[in-house]
Amino acid sequence: MTGEIQITIHDHQKIHWVDPELPRRAAQLTTRLEGERQTGETEQTLQIAIVLFDDEQMIRIHKQYLDIDETTDVLAFNLDDDFEVSHDESEVSRGALLGDVFVNVEQAQRQAEEYQHSLGRELAILVSHGVLHLLGYDDADQRGRDEMMRKSLLIADHEWLASYTINKDGE
Repeated sequence: MTGEIQITIHDHQKIHWVDPELPRRAAQLTTRLEGERQTGETEQTLQIAIVLFDDEQMIRIHKQYLDIDETTDVLAFNLDDDFEVSHDESEVSRGALLGDVFVNVEQAQRQAEEYQHSLGRELAILVSHGVLHLLGYDDADQRGRDEMMRKSLLIADHEWLASYTINKDGE
């Protein structure tokens, strides 16, 4: 991928301090490792906004766009109708990726506690999951969920994110 990747971080929650470099790096890794396979060589600028929310904000957007009146961990909205992704590596997609990934930091904290890993690791998983949606992945069935989780875990465990995702006790 020869095009530029522009990632903007908007932290609208007050629950936890999040180093903006963590979601930026998780999105960059996902687009670089998966995006090149998906989009081929492109001169297009890839633009992604990562928005950090709390439960209240996530419930509001979940209700507004999906008519579901409850919180969730991550939502992704592909805003570029011309961007088409093929999972066939021989096809090259056209158009710039322009999308938003909304991550609920409050839900991420609960999930990190449940899965017994750091908040940083959970945020990396969720950001990567959202970016994968922007790249055309779908988790509507078990096979898609498994594939997306495998890829998100690979990103979260990448050495470039280690200083953000490892617990203080080394886990």
